[in-house]
Amino acid sequence: MNPHQRSRLTGFLIAALFGGACILPTAAPAGTPPVSIVTATPDSAAQGQAPEKFTATFTPVPTRIPTATFTPSLTATLTTAPVTMTAGQALSCVKGPDWKLYEGVAGIADGETVALVARAVTEIPDYYVVRKSDGTECWAFGGSSTISGSAASLPVRETPPLPTVSFVISNKLQIPLCFVYIRGKHEVVWGANRLADPVAINGAVSIPITAGYYDVMIKDCQPAVIYEEHDRAIGSDTAYRNQELAFDVEFFIRNNYPFSICHIHFRTLAISSWEDLFNHDNDGGPFAMGALKKFILRAGLYNMRITRCNGFILPLTTLYIRPGVGGFTWA
Repeated sequence: MNPHQRSRLTGFLIAALFGGACILPTAAPAGTPPVSIVTATPDSAAQGQAPEKFTATFTPVPTRIPTATFTPSLTATLTTAPVTMTAGQALSCVKGPDWKLYEGVAGIADGETVALVARAVTEIPDYYVVRKSDGTECWAFGGSSTISGSAASLPVRETPPLPTVSFVISNKLQIPLCFVYIRGKHEVVWGANRLADPVAINGAVSIPITAGYYDVMIKDCQPAVIYEEHDRAIGSDTAYRNQELAFDVEFFIRNNYPFSICHIHFRTLAISSWEDLFNHDNDGGPFAMGALKKFILRAGLYNMRITRCNGFILPLTTLYIRPGVGGFTWA
């Protein structure tokens, strides 16, 4: 090999070395086509042949993606100490925060302890939703009971709708009823008569109404007021949805006749038989001239028959005995 050939060979070797040093494996994107690399050998170069062709395929090296592992943290749960109530007396447990207006559910005995689960709105103090030992939930008044725990921490329970009840008026007086007026406790006008027909003696009437607090006025057919009450409860509790008119009236009679009376008989509009109001044989002698005697009868309208001690019967007298009329003078 002459010097000129050695020089050319040396150049090819150096080029091969540097070219090979530049082929480094690198990651390529997916779908990258193979790349052809041309290198030459000494023999082919010397013989004037075309260099050999090599095909190198780059395989992408997956890049490692770090993954994060999340460990759930502990969440603190706040617990509230239980609130209980020990009844200071026997209590009604009802469907809403008023034992007069709402329907009863259960009873709470004197000394019984129940759990409190909610309280009423601020406008209705001392009423709570209780849970009895059998799981029954209802509303009870806690004003006379002992509360253990913080009642202020209890959630507020909305007031249930008031029920519709039947307000029953029973007439046990001795005169029919012709007028019933009912108005809200804050109203000033009585409004229309609630009766379509008079309520007879010993009769009754049922008036549907939303439970609540009302003013009530009842008149007879005279018309005279025989019952009036303000801010009274009308509700589900039997004592507050029934109104029986059965009151007695104390009155007096003064004898201004110029003679003594030995008998006074009376009868009602409903009963035609005569009964004794005064009998000299049983009541300490004759009813003397100018004397005054007190009697008690059921409110109502009465026929009276007076008998002189000589046996003479005077014409009938009618007396209307009602509150506000204290006495009668016969002359």
